[in-house]
Amino acid sequence: MEFKGYILGAVTGALILSLSGCSSTQSVGSFWLGDDGEISHDAQPVPVPKGSGLVYTPDSRDREYQQHLAVEPGYRDPLRSGFSPSQTHKQLNDYASQLAMALMDKTTRLTQNDRVGVTSFVRLTESLSEGTVLGNQLSENLIAELQDFGLAMVDFKLAGNITVTPYGDFVLSRDANRLAKQVGIDHVVTGTLIEDDRGVRVNARIVSMQDKQIVASANIYIPAFIVMDLNKATSMVSTAP
Repeated sequence: MEFKGYILGAVTGALILSLSGCSSTQSVGSFWLGDDGEISHDAQPVPVPKGSGLVYTPDSRDREYQQHLAVEPGYRDPLRSGFSPSQTHKQLNDYASQLAMALMDKTTRLTQNDRVGVTSFVRLTESLSEGTVLGNQLSENLIAELQDFGLAMVDFKLAGNITVTPYGDFVLSRDANRLAKQVGIDHVVTGTLIEDDRGVRVNARIVSMQDKQIVASANIYIPAFIVMDLNKATSMVSTAP
């Protein structure tokens, strides 16, 4: 058997063989990485001539593709759909610490004598009143992080009295009728959340309660896998017997 010639090349992660004058072949698959970041299997097999000495050896791309097929059809580009590690050491308080540092680095007139309260971060919608698990927990973490900078933090959720029950003794409340009537606050920390497939953009600011002037502002980006872990943990707690 005589081969007139062949060309072996690699184009965008795919193996291409072009043969002429050959009818005795065996077929192997090929994989393509498209412009959209999707890895797909070529419908047409790649011809490999018998006796040519060419041997197709699967590489890491083949194994990766098969692993993705076992979990879900197709490969998702992390730059478009977000990155979800199996394990991570990052926690929400790490991002709260970064946000607090950025706010204090940009503050213009805040002093240690100013009393500061922290409200829940809300979705950037028309009503500006849609709270989330991320927004509530981020505000709680910021109380401790900002106090580390020496600010006088005020908890306006403190009720006017202590409630003693068989399940515990409580002093925090979200009932406006039970909250302390007079809470002196000079500045408030607030912010908005902008969500996309990859995560949440947090825009935070410290605002004067007297003249509404913004004395500090900063933003961070929290990856989606951090938010998903928060929602998962909250769901497990809420469904526990």
